[in-house]
Amino acid sequence: MTKKVLLLPFLLLCFVQFSVAQHVYCGHQRAMNNLANQVPSFKQAVQQTFAEAQRAAKANASRSNELLQVQVVVHVVHNTEVQNISDELVAEQIAILNEDFQSLNADQANARDMYKALAGNAGIEFVLATTDPDGNPTSGITRTATEVETFVDLDLDFAALLEASAECGLDFTCIQEKILVGGLEENAESGGVQMDDVKRSDRGGIDPWDTERYLNIWVTNLNIDFLGQSMPAILGFAYPPVGAPNWPDEVFEEDLSAIAGVVIHHEAFGKSNAGDGLIGNLADGGRTTTHEMGHYFGLRHVHGDGGCGEDDGISDTPAADAEQQAQADPENLPVCEDLYSIDTCPEDDMPDMVENYMDYNAITCQNLFTIEQVEIMRAMLQGPRAGLLGQQVTSTAEEIAATQGFEVYPNPTANTLNLSLTGYDLADFEVRVQNILGATVTVNVTKGNTQIDMSELNSGVYLVNLVKEDLQIVKKVSVLN
Repeated sequence: MTKKVLLLPFLLLCFVQFSVAQHVYCGHQRAMNNLANQVPSFKQAVQQTFAEAQRAAKANASRSNELLQVQVVVHVVHNTEVQNISDELVAEQIAILNEDFQSLNADQANARDMYKALAGNAGIEFVLATTDPDGNPTSGITRTATEVETFVDLDLDFAALLEASAECGLDFTCIQEKILVGGLEENAESGGVQMDDVKRSDRGGIDPWDTERYLNIWVTNLNIDFLGQSMPAILGFAYPPVGAPNWPDEVFEEDLSAIAGVVIHHEAFGKSNAGDGLIGNLADGGRTTTHEMGHYFGLRHVHGDGGCGEDDGISDTPAADAEQQAQADPENLPVCEDLYSIDTCPEDDMPDMVENYMDYNAITCQNLFTIEQVEIMRAMLQGPRAGLLGQQVTSTAEEIAATQGFEVYPNPTANTLNLSLTGYDLADFEVRVQNILGATVTVNVTKGNTQIDMSELNSGVYLVNLVKEDLQIVKKVSVLN
């Protein structure tokens, strides 16, 4: 024990410094592990959902490249003045997203030619909502003062550090995995850490606006405090789309849909963030939000969260080893050209795509999505995330009443689906039924558009659209056949 105690001051200093350079930038996989602990079939369902997205992307590769507009609400949940980021910073981050998702970012010119040729334009436009769910004017930004100091709260003590150091020696990667990352997973499994609390008003956060109609972004504090040193446990996380036909049948599906959105650490939001703390220049380009938005629209990390044997399921991104990728020191940012020689999976004859937003190398060197990644995201936006397009945030009392007055029942259904629409004649609307990937399916609609025969459809989730002139209303329906 004496040896361990003598080592402690040096170990603590090194650990704090190391954590700044090597902390887990993206909490996507941690959040997924948290969910998998609750629903055993979750990971398999994620894989199947991604496979559905990939098939849809290939089938719809020639689909129109029209700009797809998404309404955004940014929830600023703050415990301190620094965390209460400005409207200007929010606008700056939205502008960065639009550049990155429309291939307008100037630094894409820095990509190597072999990868520049693979760059794709997602054609997604992010706009701050101008109308809230009740039809009232809004800036698209909400602000919530909270007593919660951090929404990732771990109890890291001397005992945990000593135990980790005894097992790992001076292998700081091992130490961090055991007391930081391992702590996240262990506490999440036991209920001690709930990464989604920021999405709940009764737990110090704020409830999302209708996740079918709005893209919710929460900006808050994801720091942990260790021996007086505050450092980010993660910089952000987001869940993949829910609702593909083979998603788990548990009620968990509905719960996950209800909290869909993106969570970003306040120090990593925007480009000119004055409160970037220990992360320094690592995340001041607004690319953390771009990365997490990729997860929201169905993308995985380029390295597939594993070694060379794992994959992201996309053919135009080369294999990479998550454990071997370079990490950046905020005090000594890498020159991107120095990273171009990195090839953690040499058997594929392609170097790591450090330019990719879904890579784990330095954020400062990221500048593109690939063509196939773009196809996946557009397929997801026109499939499981279609409500963002089909139920655009309304701006008139008539449109709000129509949206709120549209009912479908029984839901789930195995045979006949009944439709009702308060204050309107359904005969005036065209009825379209789409599968979750956006393809129109053939169904029999009765005269007057009051019933739909769903008995010939395969089990899965479908979108029922009512269309009349400029008004389109969408409801999601589960079919169990």
